[in-house]
Amino acid sequence: MMRQWTRIVLALAPAVCSLALAGCAGSPSIHSRFYMLQAQRHVVPTVAQGKGILVVCRFTIDAAYAGRGLVYRLDEHRYESDAYNEFLISPTVMITEKTRDWLAESGLFAQVVGTGSGVEATHRIEANITALHGDFRDKNAPKAVVEVRFFLLRTESGIDPEVVLGKPYRAACDVKTADPEGLVAGFDDCLQTILTELENDLAGAV
Repeated sequence: MMRQWTRIVLALAPAVCSLALAGCAGSPSIHSRFYMLQAQRHVVPTVAQGKGILVVCRFTIDAAYAGRGLVYRLDEHRYESDAYNEFLISPTVMITEKTRDWLAESGLFAQVVGTGSGVEATHRIEANITALHGDFRDKNAPKAVVEVRFFLLRTESGIDPEVVLGKPYRAACDVKTADPEGLVAGFDDCLQTILTELENDLAGAV
């Protein structure tokens, strides 16, 4: 009997070792997929080049969306974060950079820079991302949802900072394919809509 148990243990040992190694290696990450937002303008601006200098501060984000995993809203109060489908970098950083690049191409300002720049700015833009999720409550009509509250401040030398624009922007766009790729494409559509509206409002505020 002892010899029989010995043979069983020896036969199972390689399989047990393989499972242990897979667990230690964090095998779920092998199947992870990573995404970047690609929101880009489709129309070249025709406005005259502005004279101001805009600083785009790094945005903040509500805690529910601060992780890199895609967030799905399944019911009225039930959300899930996807550990296998994630943004490549922080969504805060991505949306900040996309906004900076978008406004740099708008022509509304002579320069658009980040907070690390040493130039003296005439304006500063701040924002808080309050929604970034896929809304799958209606399985027949899923939506990508993005909401950002923007603040534009005048910061010219010699005056106290003054808020000249403060407004929330929300977009809910169709998810054409009910999968992570479709959701990220929907986020792109939402961000394009929001940045287009922001640009139009900034044109009347600077």
